[in-house]
Amino acid sequence: MDHRGRSASAAQREHIFDLRPLYGAHSLAHELADWLAVEASENSRFLFQMTANALRREAPLGMLRKFVVEKGGQFAGTIDLKLNGATLFVDAARIYGLACGTRANNTADRLRLAAKSHRLHPSDVDQWINAFYFIQMLRLKNQHRNYTSFTEMHNHVDPNQLEAADRHALLDALRQARTLQNRLALDYPGSSQGI
Repeated sequence: MDHRGRSASAAQREHIFDLRPLYGAHSLAHELADWLAVEASENSRFLFQMTANALRREAPLGMLRKFVVEKGGQFAGTIDLKLNGATLFVDAARIYGLACGTRANNTADRLRLAAKSHRLHPSDVDQWINAFYFIQMLRLKNQHRNYTSFTEMHNHVDPNQLEAADRHALLDALRQARTLQNRLALDYPGSSQGI
């Protein structure tokens, strides 16, 4: 691991922390995951840079309880639930998980372990996990709809096309994403880029 911690390389290395062995000598993958967990937890500069990278993406919320949707292109008027929803939780959970020295690679598990190690409050974690699961559920519903209508698979939803309850729940979930990002920015001061 590069202890000089360069921002561009941090972005490229983040996904290695989601390591899951699929075939072969699983013990080698577990050894690597253990080593990475220790190295990352002891490298505050690396965690700081991962946080800076994570905070470059913001929850798509504007003023007065409004969604911020894509302005142009194929998906104009929509929100990408993966990049501008789920990823906000995944990135933050990865950072908190690494800070705890865990090799867990599940978003909910990482957040729960951060609460167990007293880095996060358990009630906040419960709200963040519920918000993350809601966004994932909306993604799956959207993908199922695309599949059954033989249209291109994507993660974009038009919030104006959602039922009122889902639209309200999506607003709440994205507010929880913003709250989690604000907490991350507080825990790694100076890393925020416009939160």
